[in-house]
Amino acid sequence: MFVLIGGIGVLFLVQSDGVDMSKAVKSLMMKDLSDQLGGAVDVVFVDISKLDGVSNNRLRAASRKQSIQMLAAKFSLARRTLLNMGWKIDGVSGGPTTIAWGSDVVGLAKQAIKWEKEFPGTVVKGGYVGGQTVTSEEVKVLSESPSKEELVSMILGGLMSASTAALSAINAPGSNLASQIKQISEKEQAA
Repeated sequence: MFVLIGGIGVLFLVQSDGVDMSKAVKSLMMKDLSDQLGGAVDVVFVDISKLDGVSNNRLRAASRKQSIQMLAAKFSLARRTLLNMGWKIDGVSGGPTTIAWGSDVVGLAKQAIKWEKEFPGTVVKGGYVGGQTVTSEEVKVLSESPSKEELVSMILGGLMSASTAALSAINAPGSNLASQIKQISEKEQAA
């Protein structure tokens, strides 16, 4: 049995009856990971372990501005948690891993690739998109796709131009008829 002793932002687990503490701690950590990742659908795995403290804070602040959440975890623990959640994680290398997720997977991929350029030492390891594991190269390809907002504006632009063309086609015969009537009236006035 473990006893939780809480302080100001500090939580200690004290072993009280000989149960393997590491399994209990891992179990609590996996539950916490599962709770935090519960709403995530698409994620990108990055390694930011080589960043210094200032760069790490700048990266995290930039991600918050983009509504991207980040969670650092030991990959073996995160992998086990994600497998328990029903995710099929294949081909993503282990080691220090930060899981990043947000509402727009293309925007997330763009930010992850931007982090690699802006913060040397950041490595995109892959991701989980649409129920499938993706490699770091596939994350890069995804980052080159138009974002959700860009796709919506492209669709609306296409609809607007199609409706404008349709209105022009509908109005063209009436415009031609008005032009012909005007020409006939001008000939009659001249005569």
